[in-house]
Amino acid sequence: MQSAARGYAGESFGAAAAASSVVVLIYIARTFHQQGEESRLMRKVAEEQHNTARRVAEASIREQHRRLTQMALDDPLLMAVWPAYGPDITEDTARQFMYANLILTYQRTCWEMEYIDDAEFQDVLHYIFSSTKMCEFWEKARGARDGGTPHSGEMRDFYDIAEMAYQRQLLNMSTRSGADDLAEPH
Repeated sequence: MQSAARGYAGESFGAAAAASSVVVLIYIARTFHQQGEESRLMRKVAEEQHNTARRVAEASIREQHRRLTQMALDDPLLMAVWPAYGPDITEDTARQFMYANLILTYQRTCWEMEYIDDAEFQDVLHYIFSSTKMCEFWEKARGARDGGTPHSGEMRDFYDIAEMAYQRQLLNMSTRSGADDLAEPH
């Protein structure tokens, strides 16, 4: 009978060991799952930190661009260092174009920092292009803009949105001038 009791004890021990193994496996699986979640969260945090650092660097570069442009606006000798917008552009017009560039750079920064949403951004650009000087600048800078900008990314997105606002404003201007042409003379 001792052997039967030992058998039952052995079976009981085996069952307990199997149950313990299942519990341990569940615990290990849960631990791996938690580690995987923690790894995903850490990757997400690292990615957000990278994006933040990239945005800070971009803002720093834009600020440097603004300073360089401002220096050129303040000093005609420095303005002469910048490439000309064309042979027919006067010094005063070049200064106006530099200022137009600053305005667009500021609006782009506001849009990229999400101070304004896409719809507001399009409206602001549409309004900005109601200035004939801004339209003239946009046209004169087209070659440099198209040749020096990648065909994708945020800068290209900005140019595409601005171009749509510009074209929309041109359409409005042509419609208004056409309506004026149809008016009865007084």
